[in-house]
Amino acid sequence: MKKLPCTAPPPAGTREDRVDWSQVWYPGPTRVFTAEELALAGHERPGRTLVMAAMVNYALLGFMLMQFAPPAATAALTLVLALCGLIGWQGALRLWRRPTRRGLGLWTFFGVLASMLVSVLAVELKGLAEGSMPRAWALGAGAVMALLLSVVWWFVAIYRAHRIEGRLRELAEQQRALDMARQLAAAQIQPHFLYNALAALQHWVQAKDDRAAPMLSALTGFLRATLPLFNRERLALGDEADAVRQYLAVMALRLGDRLRWSVDVPTEVARAAVPPGLLLTLVENAVEHGVQPSLSGAEVSVQAVAADGRVQLTVRDTGPGLDPAATDGVGLANSRARLAQAFGDRATLRLDNAPDGGCLATLDMPLEESSIR
Repeated sequence: MKKLPCTAPPPAGTREDRVDWSQVWYPGPTRVFTAEELALAGHERPGRTLVMAAMVNYALLGFMLMQFAPPAATAALTLVLALCGLIGWQGALRLWRRPTRRGLGLWTFFGVLASMLVSVLAVELKGLAEGSMPRAWALGAGAVMALLLSVVWWFVAIYRAHRIEGRLRELAEQQRALDMARQLAAAQIQPHFLYNALAALQHWVQAKDDRAAPMLSALTGFLRATLPLFNRERLALGDEADAVRQYLAVMALRLGDRLRWSVDVPTEVARAAVPPGLLLTLVENAVEHGVQPSLSGAEVSVQAVAADGRVQLTVRDTGPGLDPAATDGVGLANSRARLAQAFGDRATLRLDNAPDGGCLATLDMPLEESSIR
């Protein structure tokens, strides 16, 4: 989804808050929507309730005009109402699809012209030229219908423009919320991990420890793999798995033999699309709550399996088991929110105690290929 600007209402007294006098003599929507914005907002048709309300009100107006019209003008007035109604419907549909001030002005001009021509045509076709009163009523009805069409078209254009603007604001808010969630996920993963890794690297460099060079290489690989991730809405599972491997390599250097790990992502699921950082969050959670609290350490295994159009990811550790505090963390809450944002109720994330000890995180989601090459 393309990012859209989302601006707050202008404060009172600013230039944007002043009266737009052009609306007095040339009313209509001031914003011209691009084809891309219209596509994002959706090319929806008018709702049935709105159409029915317009038809009922138009029928009532025609009925009221019929009550006051002279008997000789009934036929001409009926023809005027029918043709003007057809013109009004076509204009309303066009303005609904693309509500612009220019379009509103053009339709109003041609609507007034067409209404008056229809009135004259109705008088001539019905042979009512012999009396001035029937002619006056037909022409008067045309003028009333021209005014009515102008008002209706103005309402349709303004109403539709406001709906599109509201939808674009909603989409922009959703995009901003998604961006914030990705940034928050990145902030949840990176700072303390990077600080600890850099502190260990600094100590090993000063002590001329042989682990400094492998740590620098693994940390560089992790940064190279993760920094671009959070600028994307989705990425391939294989790319996420590479970032997980680099993360576990760094943690294995820090924790030594206390951390044993394996990552198994088959080729057939490597193209599966996942929210960025989702698997990384689960692995970090396993290391923090399953490996680090145990003096003897633990094993972390990541496995991906595809079946029946779905992907199941499991992150398992052989540590002390499920920590209740771990299920309420910010990282997991963000993971569930981003999972719902990407797949709705078609994806689930569960944390359970493994049957033979440790914690098991299970992520089940649809198999959709990432478009990132």
